[in-house]
Amino acid sequence: MRVVLSFVAAAVMSACCCAALFAQDVNPQEKIRSFEEYAPWLDPSLELRDYHIHLRGGMTPERAVERAKKTGVKSGVLENTGSEWPLSTNEILDKFVADIESLNATLPEDERLKIGVQVNDRDWYKTIDLKIYRRLDFVLADTMIMTEPDGTNTRLWLLPKDYDVDQDEWFERYFQHCMTVVSEPIDILANVTYLPEFIASRYDELWTEERMTALIQAAINNNVALEIQAESAFPQPKFIELALKMGAKFSFGSNNHDAALKDASVWKKRIEEFNIQKDSLWKDSSK
Repeated sequence: MRVVLSFVAAAVMSACCCAALFAQDVNPQEKIRSFEEYAPWLDPSLELRDYHIHLRGGMTPERAVERAKKTGVKSGVLENTGSEWPLSTNEILDKFVADIESLNATLPEDERLKIGVQVNDRDWYKTIDLKIYRRLDFVLADTMIMTEPDGTNTRLWLLPKDYDVDQDEWFERYFQHCMTVVSEPIDILANVTYLPEFIASRYDELWTEERMTALIQAAINNNVALEIQAESAFPQPKFIELALKMGAKFSFGSNNHDAALKDASVWKKRIEEFNIQKDSLWKDSSK
């Protein structure tokens, strides 16, 4: 994990989740329902790792280990932290980490799971125990829970199609929210440039090159990887192309809801379209 402990120590002292996926750019004929079927195209030199495997819906650390053996894509497991999420206290988080550490101790080094969390509360770095934080291999976040001016949190994937709001004002607040999240001591930003359904048709208009450049540069400055997620069109191709030109790092993730393998054709599509090479992939510092 990258070194951000001084930032966190100072903060201590002083998505997400079930996303509505927008994958219209993926040809249904390209969909393949298991990673095993993608073994022929997977270049072993890429050393891909899926850093977004939730331990929920029947997915377990043991299954993540077995999946990596079958697919050649190594595994990083996580669960959501926050006051309303599974890892809601430091005691629960400590047990989560300890259980995976115990399993890793029984495995050869190249089969061990990377241990992470997905942070949903924006003050997470003020509440997480620093000793537990140091045991994590990575911290992942997305921008899909936004704090409103009145202090309430909105889960953006739940907004209705006919959400009645000044879209330009809303997007400006959302963009500033994205810049806040990418500046936190995280390692991976998932669902990058996500837009909820009520405003998704304005993607090209709202995500201007100037805004994309600002977000990408913030990610580079903070050593944050930009995730390419299975079954998602976010980030869209123009963002990936610009990020690669600027020298950003990428990670790959499933964001699973259960133990089933997700369709990895978006991974294949982006790797081939942009000739993504090993030196453009983010890896935690323990690798």
